[in-house]
Amino acid sequence: MITVIGIFPDPQIAEQATSYLLGNLFKAENVDTHTGGDPARITEFFNHLFDNPQEAEAHAALAQNATIVTVHALDAREAQEAADVFNNYGALDVGIPGSSDPLNRIVEKAVNHTVRLRGE
Repeated sequence: MITVIGIFPDPQIAEQATSYLLGNLFKAENVDTHTGGDPARITEFFNHLFDNPQEAEAHAALAQNATIVTVHALDAREAQEAADVFNNYGALDVGIPGSSDPLNRIVEKAVNHTVRLRGE
């Protein structure tokens, strides 16, 4: 699986992006939405997903007061479609402090079911 991450400052926009995904052939069991909640859980999720601690920290810091939509894509085509939806709906660009390049929303790693961000 390939994980695609969208971080949205507005939960209503995140819900619109999620609705679009679900209405366009993405399966509900492969789309997670998480708003607010336990900062330790969010940090654990990003630490699990990224091998680079700076990438994990940058994502976790940005996601603390936002809504996270995660797509667990079956292939590269589906991952790119999800990333395009996130871009079209205004997901935040994540960058490492001191770098001008935003990080990729697509991570070629499956997320262990015990750390998936599902629900509130």
